[in-house]
Amino acid sequence: MTHVMASTASPDESSPLHRSWGGILVKFLLALGVMVAVYLIWQTWIEPHEARIEQTLERLGPWGPAIFIAIFVIGTSLFFPESVLAIAAGTIFGLWWGLLWVVAAGTLTAVVVYWLGRTVMRNRIEPLLARHPRLDAIDEAASASGLKLIILLRLSPMNFTMLCWLLSISRVRFRTYLLSCVGMFPGNFSTVYLGFAARHTADLATRASSGEGRPPGDSLVHEITLYSGLGVSLIVSLLVARIAIRAMHAASTPPPSPDAPDPTP
Repeated sequence: MTHVMASTASPDESSPLHRSWGGILVKFLLALGVMVAVYLIWQTWIEPHEARIEQTLERLGPWGPAIFIAIFVIGTSLFFPESVLAIAAGTIFGLWWGLLWVVAAGTLTAVVVYWLGRTVMRNRIEPLLARHPRLDAIDEAASASGLKLIILLRLSPMNFTMLCWLLSISRVRFRTYLLSCVGMFPGNFSTVYLGFAARHTADLATRASSGEGRPPGDSLVHEITLYSGLGVSLIVSLLVARIAIRAMHAASTPPPSPDAPDPTP
C-alpha cells in the first residue's frame, strides 16, 4: 500500500509518518478504515449471495484454492495489489486457510517472477533500473548484503511485485531469494486477518438485524479476542515495517571512510 519512495528515502528524508508513533496511529486508523470498507462491500453486495458462494466453493473443492492461487499469481505479477487479494482470501477462506493460500500464492508468484526476470523479461526491466537510480541503489545493496537485507526489504512497505521484479534481475541467488519470502508473512497475516474480521463483523450485523443473535458457540470473550487480535496484528505489522526500514538503511549505508575529514572542529 506504500509507495517505493517511502522505503528508499534516507532516515532524514523519510516522512515523519515513518518516524513517529503518530504515524503508526494514522496507518492503524487507515487499516481500520479499509476493514470498514470491506465490511460495507461484503454486507451490501456479497452477503446477499453468500449462500451461493459457499455452495460454489464446496462444489469446486480443491479447485477453489487452486483458482485463487492462479488469480493471485497472474494479478500480482501484473502489479495488482496483493493486499486486496489477501483481504479477499480472509473473507472467502477464513483466517488460517486464507493465510495458507496467500502464503502459497505469494511464494509461487515470487518464484514465477524470478524465473521471468532471469529469462524473457530481463531486457525490459534493466532499462527501468537505469532510469530510476533509487531502484538501482536497492539492487546494488541487495546483491551485496544478501539474505538479511532482502528480508528487511520484504518486511518494509515496498511494493511486493516491484521488489520481486527488481530482485529477479539482481545478482541474488535463487536460494537466498526464496528464503527471503519469510519476510512476507507478517504483512500477509495482518491483511488476511483484516478480511476475516470484516466478514465476521458483517455476519454478526446480519444476524443482529434478523434477531438471531450471536452464532452458536460464540461468546463475548471470543469477540474481544478476535478484535484485539486484529489490533495487535496490525500494530505489530506496522512496527515491524518501521524497524525494517531503519535497519535496511543502516545495512545499506556504507561506513564512513577512515580517510574522510572529521566534521567536528
